[in-house]
Amino acid sequence: MEKILQNQIQFAYIHGFNSNKNSRSFLELQQIYPSIYDFHYNYMQQADFAINEIENKLRLCLASNSKIILIGSSLGGYFALYFSQKYALPSVVFNPVTFPEKQLAPFLGKNYNFYTNEQWNFTPKILTSYEKYPLNTSMLIAPQIILGTNDTTIDPHITNSFWKKSAKILLTKEEHSIAHYAEYKIYFELAKTFFN
Repeated sequence: MEKILQNQIQFAYIHGFNSNKNSRSFLELQQIYPSIYDFHYNYMQQADFAINEIENKLRLCLASNSKIILIGSSLGGYFALYFSQKYALPSVVFNPVTFPEKQLAPFLGKNYNFYTNEQWNFTPKILTSYEKYPLNTSMLIAPQIILGTNDTTIDPHITNSFWKKSAKILLTKEEHSIAHYAEYKIYFELAKTFFN
């Protein structure tokens, strides 16, 4: 865990499915915010364990600093939204999974980590474990959701339909993977205003 800075607004990034702490997204965000926390987790396990793993990192940060903004992409966006609601934290998410028990179903079976090429088996037991942790739109702080209309991995129409009344949604021409996070710095900075 990176050094926790007290009483300063800090970002924390949660990576997506088949990614890890060395993801291109995190490294690019680290260029924008050098002190960003990396809430990496093991996605090869049931949701209970992934939730606990991320939450332990979040609680450690919150014990010293309540000014945390969550950033997540894909499955990481799902976790960012989950904890944003639970802890009333601002969030900026990109192409988030909203219904993991349904939207991750196409990935059942053999998978490979994008960065290490590690092989693993995504089982029905892992998939259905997400049913215990549904998202809902009763958010104290409206999340900022950036959706790529050319995303063929997570259907942006499903996400937009679910969140349109409770989130600030930006529709872009992005695909599932965000090309340049620096282009969205204005939205990260906007999230800081919650703490003003």
